[in-house]
Amino acid sequence: MFNKSKKRGGVLRSEAYLTPDHVPDEPVGRDREIERIAEAVRPLTKRRKPENLLVYGPAGVGKTTCVKHVFQRMEEQTTAKAVYINAWQYNTRPSLLTELLIQLGYPAPRKGKPVDELLSKIREWLDKNRGVAVAIDEFDQLQEKTEVVYDLQIVNEEADSSLGVVMVSNQPPERVQLDPRSQSRLNCQTLRFNSYNAPQLQKILEKRVEQAFRPGTVSDEVIEEIAEQVADKDGDCRKALSILLRAGRKADQQGSNKIAMEDLEM
Repeated sequence: MFNKSKKRGGVLRSEAYLTPDHVPDEPVGRDREIERIAEAVRPLTKRRKPENLLVYGPAGVGKTTCVKHVFQRMEEQTTAKAVYINAWQYNTRPSLLTELLIQLGYPAPRKGKPVDELLSKIREWLDKNRGVAVAIDEFDQLQEKTEVVYDLQIVNEEADSSLGVVMVSNQPPERVQLDPRSQSRLNCQTLRFNSYNAPQLQKILEKRVEQAFRPGTVSDEVIEEIAEQVADKDGDCRKALSILLRAGRKADQQGSNKIAMEDLEM
């Protein structure tokens, strides 16, 4: 049942490189954006006040990938701490603050612990450590945006500005829906990610093909076709990678030794 479509070898060798969770060593076509994110959090490594940053743009344009890339490098190269939280999963004030504490190394607090106690623990960590950058991805999904932002900024001020917030959103600043008090206290800078164009998508796909497929199984023409079609629609890299992954699976199921144009499902 499960082995009949498995030809020995096949075109795919590692699907992991085609998933949204994969963070490349060097994201393609985003040098300016990566440097801007690093610039915002870099002061934390020198015990100085970081910038808070709202990273925004349409889906599939590399926002999360670039933030994770910068955060990974910061943890590898400095003593500052970097925390990534997805608000799809932790979309309430208590759940997000609890997850922050866990990633800072505290045991999981009991359920229903008051927010004030959670904030006190975060403040305690900041008093003892160098600094932390907190990325809140899918910020649009957070139910209590204003309260969480206000909480973190109050803690930050009490801890001598050793906490920086990077918010990642599909929505532009005017639609993020923070009240004026929080906006003023946050003093947030913005960074827009534009959609990928065809040459950028082509470079991304070429790199992923090297990693995910066996040599000679994906032609330049297939890569160009996917890049052009996706760029014409919305420039969503996730869609391009999904098309490539489905085509690879289809080729493997059919026992083909390479991906054909007919395997592409746009």
